[in-house]
Amino acid sequence: MDTSSLINMYKREKGSSERANFENLYESAASFCNPSSDNIQSKRAKGQRDDVERITDVGIKARRMFTAGMMSHLFPQGQNWIRVVPQNRDLMNDDNVTRALSSVTKKFIRAIEDSNFYEEMGQCIDHCGYIGTTALYCEPTNRRLLNFRAHYINQFFFCENYLGEVDTVIREFKLTARQAVQQFGSDCPESISDYAKDPGTSTKEFTFIHIVMPRQNFVPDSIEKKEKPIASYYISLTGKELVLESGFDEMPYSVARFYKTNYEKYGRSPALEVFSTLPLVNRMEVSRIRGAERVSNPPWLAPNDGSVRRISNDQGSIIYWNAGNPLSKPEQLRPMDNVVVNDQMIEKKEQEILDAFYVPLFNPLHNKKNMTAFESSERLNLSLQFLTPAVNRINKYFVTPILERAFGIMLRNGLFPELEIAQLSEQSLEFDLVGKASIASRQIELFGTMTAMQQMMQIAQFKPEILDNVNADKTARFIQEVNMVPVDLQLSEDEVEATRGERQEMAMAQMQAQQMQAQSDAYVKMQKAPEEGSGAEAMLEQTGE
Repeated sequence: MDTSSLINMYKREKGSSERANFENLYESAASFCNPSSDNIQSKRAKGQRDDVERITDVGIKARRMFTAGMMSHLFPQGQNWIRVVPQNRDLMNDDNVTRALSSVTKKFIRAIEDSNFYEEMGQCIDHCGYIGTTALYCEPTNRRLLNFRAHYINQFFFCENYLGEVDTVIREFKLTARQAVQQFGSDCPESISDYAKDPGTSTKEFTFIHIVMPRQNFVPDSIEKKEKPIASYYISLTGKELVLESGFDEMPYSVARFYKTNYEKYGRSPALEVFSTLPLVNRMEVSRIRGAERVSNPPWLAPNDGSVRRISNDQGSIIYWNAGNPLSKPEQLRPMDNVVVNDQMIEKKEQEILDAFYVPLFNPLHNKKNMTAFESSERLNLSLQFLTPAVNRINKYFVTPILERAFGIMLRNGLFPELEIAQLSEQSLEFDLVGKASIASRQIELFGTMTAMQQMMQIAQFKPEILDNVNADKTARFIQEVNMVPVDLQLSEDEVEATRGERQEMAMAQMQAQQMQAQSDAYVKMQKAPEEGSGAEAMLEQTGE
């Protein structure tokens, strides 16, 4: 595409009415959930008065707990929350495949932990809490094999394909003349590089855009960056000229939309679900504080005759009045505010906000007393199951694409020689995300499986043949997989068959020994002569033996 067409696409997306409407929404939510440094004590969002003071902090609390809860359930540090598996799961029955993919998974997890993944992903999850739309970029650098960068919503725009999938990302950013030369080198335009030569003008800022989109005429398996499937264009808006054209093997940006509603391109957030409740709680907090002040410092009623001096509620204060005129005695009014009722109303509305941010699901045992171990376990399992829809959306449309990008970078650098085995040749790999909340969906399957087994065992008491419908070995492996039993503790199918063969041989040897012992005893008994006059002697005589 030519430069002018790319710039027009950027202007169209930035100036669209849909983008303007979304900015009004997320800026209003941000004023309660993540206010800027100059907007902490007041709300200056679009569509609201500038003099409104922000009293409540429940939005900030809910956002932080949402981020902490999602990160701990999706990416528990110190645990293997991801596994590399083949799309053809039958290959996992091969011991060589299992060992190779286990080694690859450990290397990949180590690379993720050595990078800045958790910091940048934490920013993205935080954006999902109150904005609903975020983006994460993955690239290799000289310092890190994998480097991630989270981008705020005001820095990027995007387009969808006919399937509603994000296939084009436009990022707007600024660089000083010195930074532009550092990033683009000899490709930096002379109009910018000239400023970098003078220390006095090297800090002058210039606006750039980075557009990443599918390349129509790409060459498969080409090593030329300009022929890669994903096109990359760096454009200087100052000079309206193309700075650098490149390409990627996979999409380097991953865009997350927490709630995707009908006919809306931008995603909504939990904060936008309770958008009307946030300012309502703020007004209720103001009323509660005013009511509490009236109770602790009620107003005074005094005659307007100048006989009263210095009315005060301070401790030890003295109020002077004209005792000769009883009508001039001041009195304190009794306020009718019920602070307790106000507190209960505010607590109810704050709980609605926390529910929207999934906070009770992250800590299902909070304020729960006198519960049995079974009740506690059931509550924990249910909370994970209720989190499953939200977790699956993030994993499928946001986490998995950026992991595929990171895995592709490592694969092209030759860091996975374990995959060069015959069983995995021309086989596609995928990620099995096994964080706490991700496992919850598999736990549902396991719960249904165990329930069915219990019911079948009851029927098997009078019809044992029903158990012929169950593959016991596959059931055992499914239970091991769902409960994350380490690979080193699992025996391969060949080892299981060998163990069973040894057990069968031992059983047959024992049976043969018992048969030989019985035959030996019978032979010894047959060698003895019968007693004289016994029935056995008569039988021998009749048979002629």
